[in-house]
Amino acid sequence: MKTLTISLAAATALTANVASAGLMYLNLPDNSYDATRFIGAPDANTMTGTFSEFGYSQLLATSIYDFTDGSVAGSFFDTNDPATLASYGIPTSGTALDGVSTVDLVMPNCPLGQCDIDALSPLVPPLATDNEGFLQTWDLQVEYTFYGDLDASGPTYTSGTFDVYFNDLNDDTNDRLVLTGELTGSLLSPANLYLYFDITFVVDNFLFIQDDNGVFVDAFDKLSAGGTPTLELDTNVDPPIPTPDQLLLVAGPSGPAAVRQQPLDGSVTGSIPEPATLGLLGAGLLGIGFAGSRRRKHA
Repeated sequence: MKTLTISLAAATALTANVASAGLMYLNLPDNSYDATRFIGAPDANTMTGTFSEFGYSQLLATSIYDFTDGSVAGSFFDTNDPATLASYGIPTSGTALDGVSTVDLVMPNCPLGQCDIDALSPLVPPLATDNEGFLQTWDLQVEYTFYGDLDASGPTYTSGTFDVYFNDLNDDTNDRLVLTGELTGSLLSPANLYLYFDITFVVDNFLFIQDDNGVFVDAFDKLSAGGTPTLELDTNVDPPIPTPDQLLLVAGPSGPAAVRQQPLDGSVTGSIPEPATLGLLGAGLLGIGFAGSRRRKHA
């Protein structure tokens, strides 16, 4: 009977998802962004060429650790939200926890690229490729807050949001939120930190991701149909556990906090998971048959 129960559980686990990162492209509202760019010949469509990842470099990351017990172990969060940073007295500077080093905490300088996605790799750079004016007439900026816990093995991220905004470089009235990812988990390797997100909001006819069958799927349509497009963020963390010379003690809204800032490089990939129903159902039915066979032999 126990074998039958396990097999039925496998057969009914129809929500399991499997996927690999796919190529992507973006579709813009109109062709004016491409027509007014100053490098490369514009084309007649509104779509970028395909690319494998969103890339970013020198993204300013601020980590805020609860220091009420005199240790950075425990809860922390990462953010680049200006209002949150201001509530911790940033910008500010002072002597680090090592008693020697100086730490300067600043607000992210978005015009200088500390908040933006700066590559549709390998499509951009170079700027002359089919990028529909990316980095010339428009770009993508990110705002995020990630929550987690820190212990001796490093950080574990548990929740948070990753928002991507379309930024019209000539007309601010066209700026808008185009994508939101909800953080679902993380993995720390010796060289990299991986964060995983479910896409919970995306504008219609904007982000297209190639599925495992080679078909480009509108992420909006997938989400509307009850599916869950996903993102994976890959970044460097050096070191994963902050050192005293990197940390500045500040008075936070809920008590003392230790703050670290560092520039990050990395990438974001997308995927269209499909329910792994066929294999699970087959395994479940096979298990049911096996269990039934065993019952007949012992009858």
